[in-house]
Amino acid sequence: MKLTYIAAGILALSSSLSASTIFFGGGGGDLGVSSKIFTNGSISVTATGFASSGGALVNLFGKGVAGTGAEDGLGLVNDTLDHEIQGNSFIQLDISGLTGVIQIAMGSTGGDSWAIFGSANNGIKGMTQLASGNNDDGVLVTVTNATNFHYLDIAAVTNNVLLQELSNTSRTPEPGTFGLLGLGAIGLGLVRRKIRTRG
Repeated sequence: MKLTYIAAGILALSSSLSASTIFFGGGGGDLGVSSKIFTNGSISVTATGFASSGGALVNLFGKGVAGTGAEDGLGLVNDTLDHEIQGNSFIQLDISGLTGVIQIAMGSTGGDSWAIFGSANNGIKGMTQLASGNNDDGVLVTVTNATNFHYLDIAAVTNNVLLQELSNTSRTPEPGTFGLLGLGAIGLGLVRRKIRTRG
């Protein structure tokens, strides 16, 4: 039993918290597609625009300079004036490849408010609200229990908003993890062998 605790200790010591951030939108105007994959390092999410729950697909719109927090982010072309997310439309993020803690930052100023819902169905806006905010442009907000769902649905509650960034923090192995585990396994094997030969 002690050997199991030693192995678990080696694994815990050799892993760390790793955060990656995806910045959405940022210029480009009408992206010409309703669905686009966004990646940064080891994380990847697919954003898809919908006119309403179960409704038509809508082209994504990149606005502003990504990462500046000033009217930048991902919106939709059906908001013909501001090209943001408004009314019944929403952007659905496929987060099925992510683990750990997910935070979202929205472009939200001047009375804009937003909400994020969890969903299991492509194109169907979820009913479970996981996060919300208002007048919090560029502020990362933790999406509670996000990874319990396949999709996150990003929607405006009042006025119109932009999807700015997604931050994902998960426990990942350090580069030397597998070497340490290999050495640990060899050491544990030698100890067990020595114990058997004594008995």
